[in-house]
Amino acid sequence: MELAEKVINRQAGLANERSKFDKIWVETAERLDPFGSILEGRRGDMSKMFSSRPLQDLARFSAAIESLLIPRGSIWHGLEPVDDDLRESDEIQAWAEQRTKKLFSIRYMARSGFVSNTQRMFRSLGCYGNQVLMTEEVLSRGPGGEDLPPIRYRMIPIIECFLATTAWGQVDTFYRVYKLTLRQIIDEFGLEALPEFLMTRLDKPDLLEEKFEIIHAIDTTLSGDTQTALPWPSVHVLKGHHHVLRQSGYYEFPIHASSFVESDGEAYGWGPGMMALPDIKQLNVMNKTTIAAAEQAVSPAFATVQKLKRRLNLSANAINPDLVTDDGRLKIQPIVTGARPDIGEQLIAKKQMDISANFYGDLWQILVNKPDMTAYEAALRAQEKNELIGPPFAKQEEMLASMVMRENAILERQAEDGIIDLPPRPDGLEGKSLTLKFTSPMAKLRRAAEDVGIQRTLETAAQQAQFDPTIMDNFDHDRIIRARADINGMPADLMRPVEDVQASRQAKIDAEQQQLMAAQQAQDVDTAGKALPIMETLGAAGLNPDQIPEGEV
Repeated sequence: MELAEKVINRQAGLANERSKFDKIWVETAERLDPFGSILEGRRGDMSKMFSSRPLQDLARFSAAIESLLIPRGSIWHGLEPVDDDLRESDEIQAWAEQRTKKLFSIRYMARSGFVSNTQRMFRSLGCYGNQVLMTEEVLSRGPGGEDLPPIRYRMIPIIECFLATTAWGQVDTFYRVYKLTLRQIIDEFGLEALPEFLMTRLDKPDLLEEKFEIIHAIDTTLSGDTQTALPWPSVHVLKGHHHVLRQSGYYEFPIHASSFVESDGEAYGWGPGMMALPDIKQLNVMNKTTIAAAEQAVSPAFATVQKLKRRLNLSANAINPDLVTDDGRLKIQPIVTGARPDIGEQLIAKKQMDISANFYGDLWQILVNKPDMTAYEAALRAQEKNELIGPPFAKQEEMLASMVMRENAILERQAEDGIIDLPPRPDGLEGKSLTLKFTSPMAKLRRAAEDVGIQRTLETAAQQAQFDPTIMDNFDHDRIIRARADINGMPADLMRPVEDVQASRQAKIDAEQQQLMAAQQAQDVDTAGKALPIMETLGAAGLNPDQIPEGEV
């Protein structure tokens, strides 16, 4: 009971700290996410939406981030040792390639949930400025005894999350409040975890779908109160009944959270949807006003000289008798208000551009390369893109790095337990730490400046080499080409090891020397063959060839 009480009180305190964001999240959901969990009880309410344009901008934003950071169908990160000396080892590079491919094969397994949950995660980032992903280690089997992915992924809606950070601003405390039916509670925690009052309901099938509120806490301050010895204690509590359903723990912090624009001293941040909210509200008002003006222009009200005893028939080819005076004037006239819906449309177009700018819509246009660009122009363009869109994405890469490190730790534990197979670490890497190397399109944009610098320097050197060819001796072309291959994301296993390249070059040199020696020998034999008849003639004449002056033979 004391542990349950502590969890409930801690969650209440975190909820109070988060309350300043709740209102703006609700307003954002009403205009950008009408079917999201934030509008519980009002899901599907689109009464405050008068344009689909903001939804299109949000969808484009989330798709762009996915394609830049974690594009499906490509390797968007690698692994490498922290020690710089080990990074040059071909053996370690080959091992890192194998381990990375294993990570990707598991991450994209059919039932892991990675793709669908990361898509929802990036949508949350664009809409509410925050995203939370949970990586869960799986040791059980499916209902039919089938194998499950070693890791499962779950995007946690921000409205369910209550976070706290370290003094350095890193999220290290996670509380989640969510609802499960009684049937789901039994599936998740087992019958033995139920409190006594719920056990009495098992014989009433209609009550199995009744929902109960649950708190999941991952909090190091609970270490002294829980039964786990793992570094990150985990507790599930039946909130309304102060009952602990489960105590467990994690080897690593399983929550990976980030914000788009951080708020000072807060665990939560701002996103494009929140920043565009004032413009979206104005756009809705403009749409309503412009529609009303267009209706007045297309179907105006009418003024008459006297009260009509019948309704006007404005249908095509209709006849309305007795509405024309003897001198040909209409007894009824449209009321011209002077409404200008065209001006409203211009203002709407401007406001839509402002909303799109909040979602980086103008920058997505920059990402479209022209097919006729040279390699140099493409490199310069990539450098410009990175300067414009790189900073907000750095936080998302940091979050993904924490996810990959936990994934790798999970796989190594399961390999030690014989659950999965992994290529063993090379001897030089035993006990060494690994770090992440991003190879995503965003990472390539970030390193485009390096490629531009190399390219500019080589072009300048080529110009000077026309006057002094020795200028090219300043460059280590082998290292340059390997550096550019790394910058452009070329797989390491497609590059020949340095030792193999050197051996191949030496073999070519040896072959060339052998050919020169063979040619020299052939020339000596030919020369000797031509001189033999002369020597025989001189010998028959009793002359010594060595005593004949050169040139007199």
